[in-house]
Amino acid sequence: MNKELLEANIQIILDFYKEKQQDIQSLYNGVKAEGKERGILDGFLKFLELEINDETRFVAYSRVASLNEDALKLYLEKLGKLEDEIEEVLYEAYIFVKNYHSDIFKQIIDKVEEEGLLTEFYLELFKGVHKIGESFTDYHLAWHTHIIGTINKNLENEFDADSGKILKYLEKNNLGADKIDGVNADRSYSTLIEDESGYKVVSYAEAFSEEVGDIINSLSEVMNTLEGCEDDVYNKKSAYIKYFSALKNAFGETDCDNLIQQWRKVDETWMEIDTPFQIGHPLEFYEDLYRKSVAPEWDLRIVDTSLFESKVSSDVLKMYETLYDDIGRCKYSDSYEYSLANQKRVQLYISTPVFYYGDKFNGLFSAQVVPNDEEVSKVSGKKIFAFPGFVLEKQRKAPVMKITTEIFEASFMESYKKFLFSEDKNYFGVYDIETIGHEYGHTLWLDLDTEAVMNASGNFKNLEEFKATMGGLVAYFMKESNELKEKVVLLHVYRCIKLLKYREIEDVRPYYCEALIHLDILFGSGIIEFNGKKIVFKNTPENYKKLTELYTSNYKELIYNYLEKRDAGEFLFDYTVKEGRVFLPKNQKIREFVEYYYALYKKIGNEVDKNSN
Repeated sequence: MNKELLEANIQIILDFYKEKQQDIQSLYNGVKAEGKERGILDGFLKFLELEINDETRFVAYSRVASLNEDALKLYLEKLGKLEDEIEEVLYEAYIFVKNYHSDIFKQIIDKVEEEGLLTEFYLELFKGVHKIGESFTDYHLAWHTHIIGTINKNLENEFDADSGKILKYLEKNNLGADKIDGVNADRSYSTLIEDESGYKVVSYAEAFSEEVGDIINSLSEVMNTLEGCEDDVYNKKSAYIKYFSALKNAFGETDCDNLIQQWRKVDETWMEIDTPFQIGHPLEFYEDLYRKSVAPEWDLRIVDTSLFESKVSSDVLKMYETLYDDIGRCKYSDSYEYSLANQKRVQLYISTPVFYYGDKFNGLFSAQVVPNDEEVSKVSGKKIFAFPGFVLEKQRKAPVMKITTEIFEASFMESYKKFLFSEDKNYFGVYDIETIGHEYGHTLWLDLDTEAVMNASGNFKNLEEFKATMGGLVAYFMKESNELKEKVVLLHVYRCIKLLKYREIEDVRPYYCEALIHLDILFGSGIIEFNGKKIVFKNTPENYKKLTELYTSNYKELIYNYLEKRDAGEFLFDYTVKEGRVFLPKNQKIREFVEYYYALYKKIGNEVDKNSN
């Protein structure tokens, strides 16, 4: 099979995957009427021993099709369930979800094999990714139960959920993030365990010996199989095998002083793989607020060349150079050179997540920039993954929720729906600006130790997502041509307000914090107002001009926080206050809206607007 035929077959595989995704998203039909979809939703509810009605069927749809725990958590909270009871139900829900989706992955593999759509090497890679993925899924359950559900909860109870106190305790007792050459890294591939003498740090291999052992065995089997095949299309056989070998060594490492170096080798070998078949391994650490333990993610993304060509990188680079004309490159030469090199070495993959496992059964990214190891990026750059087709279809299939029509005026929703359903080209243009631009925005204003230095209060992630979005937006605002400006602002307002429901969900709280700062600018520009019940959208030329001015000046202020490596909390707390575990706006008017929205979400967050669907 030659390259031309293989890449034509890739489109057949993606088309079949999209059919299966349509089947998944059509589960919403089961909320509305009898049929096979209702049988699946009711099966989920019976599995969890939950009542069957319209609300719980929507909850089931949200968990199974959207991979979203929010609706299920909200429903259980309304029932008065205790935290431990909720965690038990979420655990069982995860098992149902992984079984449902894994069966679909097997159907895709069967079709690929029966129709001979891949070479022997890439067919075995498909099978191998799935085999390893099933081991990752078991590992995720153990990882989440121990780190998030036990260790972190114990720390929060001990220190009144004060992240600053927890981080100081961990640092003082040498229990913080993994070290390399005696210096704290910005993440961990280890965990705490507790015995009679207190906490101690152990590797994943020691803490989760059975689950990690299964992953290592699966990696060995896949490597042995691939050794017997040849990659005559992309000539990347040795690159994949080196990558799997590095993963095996990293998972097997028990000396915590060697963990960062071993996982650095994983990222280095992974960066050498530039085929359309991209594997996602443990890269992110949003869930663990304290030691930044890297989560068990595993997936296969396939490049989709049929969607659009991204143009945002040149806009971001032009903005970067223009801003440095004012800042002065010599003042921060290390950061300037490092971030510039990062941008120029980016590998962009517009792709589709075909298989996903582990923590991905709790939600998929809309885009991603990785690896997070800046030493690796200094040499090899980064990969940006964007999933625009997947995101668009998911948004189109999602039902209109009652809270959305309660909060937004009818004219706003009409404009949003028209844009979503009839303007593919413009949608991808806005996605390029705000989502892919967001990922490029992550690469800016950094050097090797920026995150470690700025995270003293544990708030780096709570600020970084705002910085990333600003990179894409300000690059667009600084362009001479702004033909998409109405669409950009419309989608930006919609996204920011939808993020407010995340205020009590730890792993996505950075996006909630991001939204709070955006709201300060949006309200300040006059683009939006709150009349006590609804958001009033006022995108006039005058307000748009003020918005761009506020965003640009705010971004310049933020840049200096990064270049000076000030604690992330300094900037964040200019706009927010923290009360207990919750961040709230400092501005009283914005706070009134945020509190109103969240109270409404708690009340009707799971209700579908039957008049709009």
